[in-house]
Amino acid sequence: MAEPRTAALTVAAAVVVALPLGLALTDRHLAGASAALVLSTTAGTLAASALALQPLLARRRRIGRHQMLGAAVLCLVLVHVGALFAESPGDAWFALSPDGPTRARMALIATIALLGVVALGALRARLPISPGTWRLLHAYLAVVVIALGIGHAVLTDGALDDVGTTVLLVLGAIGLLGVPAAHAARARRARSNAGRPRREP
Repeated sequence: MAEPRTAALTVAAAVVVALPLGLALTDRHLAGASAALVLSTTAGTLAASALALQPLLARRRRIGRHQMLGAAVLCLVLVHVGALFAESPGDAWFALSPDGPTRARMALIATIALLGVVALGALRARLPISPGTWRLLHAYLAVVVIALGIGHAVLTDGALDDVGTTVLLVLGAIGLLGVPAAHAARARRARSNAGRPRREP
């Protein structure tokens, strides 16, 4: 029973990654584009797909992989931004300024929240907060990252317009619905573990 389900989830994850990436790389916006713009688009698209997959890994107790994917998302975002600076430093700085477009401010806030999520994961055992508080804070920041990150991608004119917009909205819905599901699953496991009698040494 577990193997077919695992195989189905693997196929679904592959589609979540391959579909938006394929749409982005074959879009007319990238026809004749520079290597920096292609790299930025690729990194941003992969980051959006990973945001949809993250809650699934957390819900299925793949915590190690969940943390690794979170770090990978942060790296992809940094590559995405770095490539934009390589493409046009002036436009990139303007986008990050207070006068920049709303979609850029959304991306900036999402990136800051992503840093918070990764830091929470890395410092979980050292933080002076209860597990319940940690889970709530982690879930809240994850929602901010997904909502604003996907929102940024939807509002940005580029390789994921038209059909790509629908795909992005679906990815956002998967990620946002997955956060409370993962939070509830982890809370149930915590209560279950707390209720189990400890074995005597």
